[in-house]
Amino acid sequence: MIKLRTLLRNRLTVIGLSIVSVWIVLALLAPLLAPYHPNELNPEDKLLPPNSEHWFGTDNFGRDIFSRVLYGARVTVWTGMVSVGIACVIGIPLGAVAGYFGGKTGNLIMRAMDSLLAFPSLILAMALAASIGPGLLGALLAVGIVAIPEFARLMYGQTVVIKEREYIEASRALGVRHHWILLHHVLPNAFGPLLVQITLGLGSAVLTTSSLNFIGLGVRPPTAEWGAMISYGRDYILSGEWWMTVFPGLAIATTIFGFFLLGDGLRDELDPHSRSTK
Repeated sequence: MIKLRTLLRNRLTVIGLSIVSVWIVLALLAPLLAPYHPNELNPEDKLLPPNSEHWFGTDNFGRDIFSRVLYGARVTVWTGMVSVGIACVIGIPLGAVAGYFGGKTGNLIMRAMDSLLAFPSLILAMALAASIGPGLLGALLAVGIVAIPEFARLMYGQTVVIKEREYIEASRALGVRHHWILLHHVLPNAFGPLLVQITLGLGSAVLTTSSLNFIGLGVRPPTAEWGAMISYGRDYILSGEWWMTVFPGLAIATTIFGFFLLGDGLRDELDPHSRSTK
């Protein structure tokens, strides 16, 4: 059980939680906070530097970058959460079954996970997204599939250890069904490490999703998304329009930084050995 009071004593954890919370709130309130519509074209105001009317400047179509960053948070954070959800729903049960039953079934599942891990995650995500087709759905599925082995292997390792404990053996001796043991004994005791992996996985999912959108394998124009915004602005860096890439880049960096700090703090709280070595 995580004690909130103990968790909040870690300054880095507080910073990470604050950053993540701010971006989630901004994403939810984007329609209320954005001063302009994210796709509103104003050719007469194109490529304006940051000023009192356009805090983050405008892009090559005259669209307000501040508004697009806010709306981009909705796409990036949402896709990260959904893709990690896909990985959890598929990877955790596979790892639990492989670790609990072992044998040929376990070997087959884990060798399939190893085959996915044999490819660099970004390259595999690009290949999957390209095969599915450009669009938000393709990016979601690609990032989710790539993350499945991480959760499967973590759950496999936890299950192998937990199933040897005395209370599991006692449950088996009493004739408790396997699915009941997995749901009510194995999964709750593996929740801590899984929660840490989910938090860290959200940061990785944001990075991978933004990368896919950067190369055109994610959302379609004119949808506001941080990776796509950087892609639009890369051709204008050398001509001095730095704001087109800097602000969405900072949004990506701070979001990932926040998730990683939060995950590190959760690990410190849930792992007594980690706390004792600091």
